[in-house]
Amino acid sequence: MKRLFLDCQMGIAGDMLTATLLGLVDNPEIWIERLNQIGIPNVTYTLIPKEDKGLQGYRVAVTINGIEESEHHKGSPHDQHNTNHHHNDAHQEHGETDTHEEHLEHHVHSEHHVHGRGLQGITDIINSLFISDTCKQNAINVYNLVAQAEAKVHKSTVTQIHFHELGMLDAIADIVAVCVLLEALKFDEIIISPIHVGTGTVHCAHGELPVPAPATMELLSGIPMYADYQITGELCTPTGAALAKYFGTAFSHMPVMTPTKVSYGFGTKQFERPNCIRAFVEINNDLEDTIIEMSCNLDDMTPEEIGYAVEQLLLSSALDVFTTSIMMKKQRPGTMLTVLCKEGDMDKVRDLIFKHTTSLGIRYHRCNRYILNRSTGDIDWEGNRIVFKTSSGFGVKRHKYEYDSLATIAKQNDMSLLDLKRQLRKKED
Repeated sequence: MKRLFLDCQMGIAGDMLTATLLGLVDNPEIWIERLNQIGIPNVTYTLIPKEDKGLQGYRVAVTINGIEESEHHKGSPHDQHNTNHHHNDAHQEHGETDTHEEHLEHHVHSEHHVHGRGLQGITDIINSLFISDTCKQNAINVYNLVAQAEAKVHKSTVTQIHFHELGMLDAIADIVAVCVLLEALKFDEIIISPIHVGTGTVHCAHGELPVPAPATMELLSGIPMYADYQITGELCTPTGAALAKYFGTAFSHMPVMTPTKVSYGFGTKQFERPNCIRAFVEINNDLEDTIIEMSCNLDDMTPEEIGYAVEQLLLSSALDVFTTSIMMKKQRPGTMLTVLCKEGDMDKVRDLIFKHTTSLGIRYHRCNRYILNRSTGDIDWEGNRIVFKTSSGFGVKRHKYEYDSLATIAKQNDMSLLDLKRQLRKKED
């Protein structure tokens, strides 16, 4: 189990999260070079070592045509009027380059369309990048979350929402970088602390609005958040909120964990406390997780009908399906159907149980379990490939040959499974 805990006491923004993750990879300078080769138009990443009040970490500057994005909207009032973006006061407070909410274009049917790009244009850019298909889809999904939030608060549609060119490229840079780094780091679990959103107001096209801004608040729906009134400014950006919503597997205070690595990703603005996201990584070969156990009692189905239901459930995302003979009321013999699944698959499994059984109700509860690490491999036996599974953890290590591989080879060689296993054991010795 490899898990990440993000401490968001100073909010969350795309560039800060990128810097934090770069502190967790081997050779972050090489990863910056890789990011600069993925092909985002006119965008350059720069890794800047930074210290704040004794903490050592990184900041990531994203430049567009050589100018850091936050500098683009320090121009004349005329420029700001023409782009019709949200003003940058709040992000100048926090010091992030992740400021694309200030640049979102909502002027559908407006003369300013030349300054913006729609969601399809953003999708085309992401699909043209030199990154994996998984990263492309993740980045598009994250940007879709932002577009959906903007569309909702402005009573529009995602196809009508336009993003200012500069803010759009800056957000793509942050989102894609996070997707690439998380794919490389391969976390099994990402836990995010309650997010500090900041206080005060933000200037936007519609006037003075309270922090968090409406689209950010929409993205934070369902996520624990809080405000510390000793700090003024917008600490949680829309890109940061969208990345947290998309990649976070749990939102809670720091669990009991034994970190193997810690990193710090900084913003530029100085506060009385370090302006950073802290990341804690724990790698534990002895695994624990949580699953859902669902069960129901059946007394009016034939064995064939129950067997078919079991088959259909095994074809689904269920982890395991089994039956138990039980005695029900009035001494009627019955069958208890039990299905194990991940919490995220609970609704699908529930619907399948109701569809394929006569049950009127399903019991369920969460189960904590200890599990061994599992991996697969294969060996060659007289020109035949035999697959095996290896499991380890909690002081044990074992391997087991896959039945299907053994059965196929035994049939081909007119052998019993017992004889084949004996020969394999001799080979191991």
